[in-house]
Amino acid sequence: MLGAQNGIPRLVKMQTLIARFDGRCVYCGKDVNNALRHPHPDAPSRDHFIPISKGGSRGAKNTVLACCACNSAKGDIDPRLILYAWLCLDPGSLREATLRINAPARPCTRLH
Repeated sequence: MLGAQNGIPRLVKMQTLIARFDGRCVYCGKDVNNALRHPHPDAPSRDHFIPISKGGSRGAKNTVLACCACNSAKGDIDPRLILYAWLCLDPGSLREATLRINAPARPCTRLH
């Protein structure tokens, strides 16, 4: 991996994550506030989408932007299990989710 030393990938810069995810938490969709710091619930944080403890990598492809509140609530839960449980409880929600995903994106107007 480019920029890795001793086989350990570098942390993805917070500004890179904020730009990549349009300043929004991938879990709740709220805007994160880059002026705030951990442990404030609205502060930005890096999250390994698939937790390291569950076999996820430390690389950029597995690193997402999350607000501190969602990152803390998620802990080391694998979000694929959350999705599976959600779909088992409400199979019709998959259609609603795909409609949201396919909806026109709102324009990115700012970076914090």
